[in-house]
Amino acid sequence: MRNTKIVAKLLLVALLLTLALVACGTTTPTAPSPSSTSVQDHFQRGNEYAQKGEFDKAIAEYEAILQGEPDNVSAMTNLGVAYYSTGRLDDAIAQFEKALEIAPDDADIHSNLAAAHVQKYLIDQSVDQLNTALAEYQKAVELNPSLAEAHFGMGVIYLQMDEKERAIAAFEKFQELDKGQDQQASEAADQYLKELKGE
Repeated sequence: MRNTKIVAKLLLVALLLTLALVACGTTTPTAPSPSSTSVQDHFQRGNEYAQKGEFDKAIAEYEAILQGEPDNVSAMTNLGVAYYSTGRLDDAIAQFEKALEIAPDDADIHSNLAAAHVQKYLIDQSVDQLNTALAEYQKAVELNPSLAEAHFGMGVIYLQMDEKERAIAAFEKFQELDKGQDQQASEAADQYLKELKGE
């Protein structure tokens, strides 16, 4: 495995992935229930709390939706993001997995699940977590080849696995797709590529 410097960089990556997750899964259900006004209100409040970093309040809003609509994929996804953001990684993984049971072809949810496994890897250094994260990112890219954050995540994992050429290809693909929109991630990708290419 890589040295402490790389692990410190992975912590930065985990932060970057957290920021990317906050915007995912914010749509309301496609088939609204009779209480859709209430559901809409819970989504709006939950998303506002999440944007402000008040994740405990966001969790309460998303849980309220799921009490009435237990199969609401958007609420599951947002709840997973909120759990992830508060360090409740097992709960986040469980929510993303539930959401994928209903929406197995949602690339964003696969990417979120991968990010949660990367975060777990940072804690327990389990290669299984890293392998699971890679498989989830690969599935996300298979479903949506233009999902920039999934390419970035794969680059980080390949870097951790000492697969230099794959890491370079993943970071370059991220840069091609992101086009500098996520400034923090773009700067990190630039730095990784310089180090990987020995520049």
